[in-house]
Amino acid sequence: HDVMEGRPVSECLAESGLFPPLVVRMVSTGEKTGNLEEMLGEIKTHYEREIRYMTKMMTVLIEPILTVCLGLMILVFALGVFLPMWNIMKLFRGAGS
Repeated sequence: HDVMEGRPVSECLAESGLFPPLVVRMVSTGEKTGNLEEMLGEIKTHYEREIRYMTKMMTVLIEPILTVCLGLMILVFALGVFLPMWNIMKLFRGAGS
């Protein structure tokens, strides 16, 4: 609504508090130089790179956690199978004496 009244887009973005200062500054620069479309493209490229980086970092962090969880589940399963067998073996050894 404010933009339709003639206020700069960068001022409206800054007042909303929803956009990071980097976006506000780049939009302001784009308005002043007449290259707003190009600046919005640069903002898009920046955030696409940031999303790719964050996704890669999450994958790097989640992978070892999943490996440990899977190992613990296998350990619990193996103990669930072998502990009763060991108890039966002890029972037979005790009965044979």
